[in-house]
Amino acid sequence: MRRNIIKILAFMVILAYAGKSVVSVYTEKKDTATVTYGNVILGFNTKAYIIKDEMIIKAPFDGRVEKLVKEGERVSKGRAILEIYSSSFDEEKLRQLEAVESELKKQDTNIPFYKDLQKIDEMIKKEQDNYKEALKKDAELAKKILRRIDSLKAKKEEILKKGPLVLQNIESLKEQKEYLEKYISDNTVTINSPEAGIISYTFEGVEDILNTKNMFDLKIPKLSNLVFENKEVSGEVKEGQPVVKIVDNFDWYLAVILEDKQASLLKEESGIKILFSDYPNEMRGRVIKIYKGDDKLYVGIIKMIDEYPDFYKKSKVDVEIKLKECWGLKIPVSAIAVENGKEGVWVLKDRTSKPVFKEIEIEISDGSYAIVKGLKIYDRVLLQKERNRGD
Repeated sequence: MRRNIIKILAFMVILAYAGKSVVSVYTEKKDTATVTYGNVILGFNTKAYIIKDEMIIKAPFDGRVEKLVKEGERVSKGRAILEIYSSSFDEEKLRQLEAVESELKKQDTNIPFYKDLQKIDEMIKKEQDNYKEALKKDAELAKKILRRIDSLKAKKEEILKKGPLVLQNIESLKEQKEYLEKYISDNTVTINSPEAGIISYTFEGVEDILNTKNMFDLKIPKLSNLVFENKEVSGEVKEGQPVVKIVDNFDWYLAVILEDKQASLLKEESGIKILFSDYPNEMRGRVIKIYKGDDKLYVGIIKMIDEYPDFYKKSKVDVEIKLKECWGLKIPVSAIAVENGKEGVWVLKDRTSKPVFKEIEIEISDGSYAIVKGLKIYDRVLLQKERNRGD
């Protein structure tokens, strides 16, 4: 009897060991993963070209540029942004003008006849403006005005002769100032901003291709062969050379290169999120057009909603397009199996039991991970397509 009991006990030990070995098939030979809470992003990485709504102004003649506004500053319509001095311009005249203006400020104007001279100067200026207008319409009237101007100038000369010497010095300085201002005006062009926008002096040599006029007819071969120069205008310029851009900071776009599968994921008029490789903040955009760029690739045009720093002087960036993001219970795709036509996973309850198949509902997958329903957080699942049956 005792021998039978010993045999039974030995058999049970062997059976328990065998059962443990069976479990080890699942826990040791096969990798497992733990169900966690996380997110999965449906999207892709691609190249993007920044397209700006910008106005380009070119130099009217050879000369030297003087910037009145800093790169990246937003200006209102009509603001002076740039001056171009002709190549023959004598810069000494600028210093002379500063010296004359400084000397004029030092003069004592509380002297006899000074206010009288001021009134006569104002009358002369007004008559000169009238004379210019009369020349266009009435020659006889122009002659009369000219005689009045001569009379005022003669009266001015009489006052200067009778007045103190300092009065003559002031008049001499005014004449020098007028001469210098006219010289500078004749040899300088001041460029005022025709529209409100961001000022940029940086040119990449692709402005004639990457613009709002061409953005619905871009070709992949041409985009691939673009050479970006990234040159900032300064110093000497040539006639016809682009010198400044006024960039609309409200309307700007991305042209993204898409493979066939990527193009099928994007839908026109749909909102998407975009991450730039050199900028941490997520940005919003709206797909407005998708079209063929060549035989294999597509071009997607995205109207951007948010502002990207320095977008006004960049034209090519690496981006991640985020179509959808979902949070929930996250597992590796390699854990998903199919049993009897149903998708699920093999769950290990503990180390002493066989895996159990649990049906799941997949909410989103990026090919590597999936967000699913039907499991519990911290469940352990087998990383296999099908269960390796040990029985």
